[in-house]
Parts: sequence; structure tokens; C-alpha cells
Amino acid sequence: MSTDSVYSHRAWINTPEDKNGLGSIKYILASDITKDVSRDYGVLIEEKGIALRGLFIIDPDGVLQYQVVHALNIGRSVEETLRVLEALKTGGLCQAEWHPGQKTLQV
Repeated sequence: MSTDSVYSHRAWINTPEDKNGLGSIKYILASDITKDVSRDYGVLIEEKGIALRGLFIIDPDGVLQYQVVHALNIGRSVEETLRVLEALKTGGLCQAEWHPGQKTLQV
């Protein structure tokens, strides 16, 4: 893991959720020094050797449940990531702008 990644990841973990951080987590954060993961997920800009800002949520069965990829100048939203994780946990159909505690759509 690169030094920059270590500091970035540590800052995310040391920032509480109510301050848009991750807070205490039960999984690891990883870096992609070899760029293999970025390449495999189609976010690597080969000629620059850098990756677009991608977020991928993969369930325990290895199925991709959510992905979002931003241009380099746009950061990811921890709040949106947490909202999506909660929506996935419902097992229901969550409308646009759904938030935890709201009912899911009936099909």
C-alpha cells in the first residue's frame, strides 16, 4: 500500500460517521499498487497509470451489487455509500432519495 493510501485510509477510519468518515469498520481497506484491480474493473487510465475514482460494492457471494465511477476531479460521498449499503441490506426496492428508516417500494 502506498504511503498516500495509508494516510488517506487512516483518516477515513479515524473520522466518525457523523463527520462523513467511516468510523470503526470490520473490513480492510486496500490499495492497488500493481494496478491490477483498477485494470480488471475498467477504471485504469493506462497512459497516465492512474485510476478513476471507482467504488464497487460486492456481496459475500462475489456478486457486484453497486458501482459508481467518477472523473478524477470528483470525490466519492461517504454518506451516499452508507445510504446505498443500508438500501442493499433491506432486500427491498428503494426509490430515488430513499434513506434508512423509510419504507421500500411495494412491487
